Amino acid sequence: MPIPNQAVVKPIIDEIRDSIVAIIHESWDDWMASDFVGVWRCKRSRANFVWEQIIGKAHAELTDLDGVHIIEGTETLKFMMQDQVLFRFKKADGAGRTANVATQMALAFHNHEQDLLGLPEVQRVEVVYKLNKLETAVSDICVVARDGNRVAWEYSLLDAADVVIPLPMPEPEPARPAAKIVKLKGASDERKQRDK
Repeated sequence: MPIPNQAVVKPIIDEIRDSIVAIIHESWDDWMASDFVGVWRCKRSRANFVWEQIIGKAHAELTDLDGVHIIEGTETLKFMMQDQVLFRFKKADGAGRTANVATQMALAFHNHEQDLLGLPEVQRVEVVYKLNKLETAVSDICVVARDGNRVAWEYSLLDAADVVIPLPMPEPEPARPAAKIVKLKGASDERKQRDK
């Protein structure tokens, strides 16, 4: 099978786009609200925590949708839509690349000439989240098609998402009483002397 076709993938993924965006944002919020922020120093631990939250929420949210099948594998879940698009959730770097242990299954996912799970005609893509530079928030959620190690194409799910993520509003500062201005006698005379 050739590299996934974005024209085939996009309308299928768009059917659940808002759910995907909400799942990822809620999972990141779970991380930020956890007792582990600032305690767990390893980025891998954070990624695992967020991934577990995403998988749990996606399983609950997508299980009963028409045309969505969940494929359970060794320590992972993949989601099949309309028997045409197979995707998995991952964290990606700014360029859309994910980091995987180089197992045969992980390598096969990005090698479109190789059958995966006996599904040779399926478009295989990743739904990824990217973090901002400080790694304090999700900056983008994308669908990414890879060809081996190369990103073949990607598009953002946030560009057209209808999900409204409420931003915390800063508390208004209490009004301060106006400062009383006290002028000393002769202060303007001293300033005139300095300015000469």
